Amino acid sequence: MKTATVTDFRQKMKEHLREIQNDQDILVLTGPKKMDFVVLTLEAFNAMEETAHLLSTPVNTERLMESIAQDKAGGAVVKQLDLDLGKLSARKARAKVIRKRTPTGRPGK
Repeated sequence: MKTATVTDFRQKMKEHLREIQNDQDILVLTGPKKMDFVVLTLEAFNAMEETAHLLSTPVNTERLMESIAQDKAGGAVVKQLDLDLGKLSARKARAKVIRKRTPTGRPGK
């Protein structure tokens, strides 16, 4: 997390915004009278909003933690969706397994 004054941000806005985008970082602007601000990319903001939503209820949090535990234990299955709508309707898009992790963490058959 980086910091700058509002005055400095105003003077070097393009540079600061480019740096935030390139580094995917957050910039905290300190202003007068303890009026501080946060500048971040829309992508970073959306990620924070999604995380807040996923953790917004105990049921969601528990399900997410279970999924993380399954992934760490090697129980995750990676699927690739066939979204070629010329061949299939969106409702009939099929998923095919492209890699399954085994308990050893190595891709299985």
